[in-house]
Amino acid sequence: MSFNLNEVNDFLGGAVDVLMEGSKKMNVATVPLVKARAYAESVFRKAGKDLDAVLPDFNKNYLMLQRKTKAALDVPRIQMPVIEPVDMKDFHGRLKKGRLDLFQPYAKGKLKLAGSSWNKMDDKEGQEWVELGVKDGNKTDDVIKASWGSVAGKDMLPTQSQIWLEKLIVNIDKFGKPGPGSPILKTTIIVSKEGYILDGHHRFGQVMLADPGLKIRALKVPLSIGFLLKVGRSYGGARGHTPKA
Repeated sequence: MSFNLNEVNDFLGGAVDVLMEGSKKMNVATVPLVKARAYAESVFRKAGKDLDAVLPDFNKNYLMLQRKTKAALDVPRIQMPVIEPVDMKDFHGRLKKGRLDLFQPYAKGKLKLAGSSWNKMDDKEGQEWVELGVKDGNKTDDVIKASWGSVAGKDMLPTQSQIWLEKLIVNIDKFGKPGPGSPILKTTIIVSKEGYILDGHHRFGQVMLADPGLKIRALKVPLSIGFLLKVGRSYGGARGHTPKA
């Protein structure tokens, strides 16, 4: 299945030309396949590449990604936790050793987690927060047995409904199609016990466009996504990270 770009542009009244400018953010959840394909074709054409040669299953995979994105929990991107790849081992270690004060008894008498808004902390408060779990009088109450593994893109569930098509296509054009041995598969994604993604939605999106069966390195945290979102926001705030638009 393919579309003639000129015919599409005429049908949409020049809308494709606007998309080509790169000034619009195209959300996979709302951009129809015909527009998404036209944009992707334009990016690869400018690079001297053919979309069908790079992503032969683009249409099918895009629609699968779109269905998943439409069914996301719809947490706005601005409210999503930011835990960078360099934080993964530290985050895992603190969960495993019970250093984050997540369950009673609490070190300061109450649970201190971010709600839906960002929980930005200064350096001193952040350093204290990531150690409260071992200062509550119980060394085992906060231990979370998170584990490293791998999860196929098709088995993950997006939490945020804002996945930008431009970022997916430009990254694939620049770094190549994800495949066995690609660095993108080795960069950890955090998933909840239900399979919801905590951080790494655009890496997930690139894998879905390339091959939904590809497995991504994952830190599997046995917490519900609602609770994990609060933990992630607080941990990110303690590390000085700010939300991404």
